[in-house]
Amino acid sequence: MNDIKKLINYTRTFVFFSVAMAVLLIPAASAFADDETEFLKAAFSGKSETIKQLLEKGFNANYQNDMGFSALIIASQYGHADIVNLLLEKNANVDLQNAGGATALIIAAKNGHADAVNTLLAKGAQVDVQTTDGITALMLAIQKGHESIVDALLAKGANFNLQTKEKVTALMIAALEGRASIVDKLLAKNAQIDVQASDNTTALYMAARNGHTAIVETLLAKNAPIDLLAANDTTALYIAAQNGHADVVNALLAKGAKVDLKDKNDATALTLAALLGNAEVVKVLVKHGAKIDHKAANGFTALILAAQNGHTPIIELLLENGAKIDLQNDDGVTPLMWAALHDHIDSVKALLAKGANPKIKSKTGKTAVEIAKDPAIIELLQTAAAN
Repeated sequence: MNDIKKLINYTRTFVFFSVAMAVLLIPAASAFADDETEFLKAAFSGKSETIKQLLEKGFNANYQNDMGFSALIIASQYGHADIVNLLLEKNANVDLQNAGGATALIIAAKNGHADAVNTLLAKGAQVDVQTTDGITALMLAIQKGHESIVDALLAKGANFNLQTKEKVTALMIAALEGRASIVDKLLAKNAQIDVQASDNTTALYMAARNGHTAIVETLLAKNAPIDLLAANDTTALYIAAQNGHADVVNALLAKGAKVDLKDKNDATALTLAALLGNAEVVKVLVKHGAKIDHKAANGFTALILAAQNGHTPIIELLLENGAKIDLQNDDGVTPLMWAALHDHIDSVKALLAKGANPKIKSKTGKTAVEIAKDPAIIELLQTAAAN
């Protein structure tokens, strides 16, 4: 039972791009903690006259504080295009990096400052610089949905197949975030579709995870590998089933996804969907021939898991499609026992109405009535056992 409960946590351990980005940029305001200079403060506040006066006095346009922030990086982060232009005219180094490896272009792209991005590109900013985590300006623009900036970077030859330290690509990010038009653009440029991240997830897996059906269909039409195994032997179908994305599940199965592939705990997509109460997903899986009585770890079936969690509509659906009503797990516990134990009276009623046997004993020698706690359920079971 404990192993089965772990199923809901399996696919939450993957490394996702947004986690890496959370620590990418150091807020500019905190960059002045110890060596707060008038020059950097002016870049932060958008005071172009102050910047101009200090530069005329000979202040170093490329000054960086101990966190690597220059006036150009700060002005780019906050969209002060006039200061960006001014600094570049004074030969500020367009590709200086802060402590996290971010350049002015990377930061401007992340924050959606198209004017700054275009100015930096026009001044020769390197388009494919990567941060210490391997993140590029293109990746950040995609993640944030700044499509005009994406177009500008691609027009400058941005390498869309670069990978972060976690081996995440621009296409994966677009798929994860549901950026359908950007996915189309990347695929039109022949972005690599079968790359796997460090957790073995793919662009298809990421789109399936978040329920982006149109992107899933687009990737499948481009022959994305459909059954590649990610962490814990999960697939795109598995993660879509877990998250309740019935349309995605249907799209994957229609293209030949294997319906009964098992994860490292011997659970299938049907097992997990029943456990989590994803009724629409269960319907689709059953329609496509999922094995109703497949046993996962410890002998848990979809029906047992549905009963354990009180998912009555799923219980009824599984029974209508031939699930064995009294199939026991490795401890001899039946669906009826699980429903009784967890006080799911509607599930108990549904199972009894379909002929569940209340007299079966578990390996500890107890029947459903002996493990039930709810008086109403006990009465139902006693009545059924007496008939």
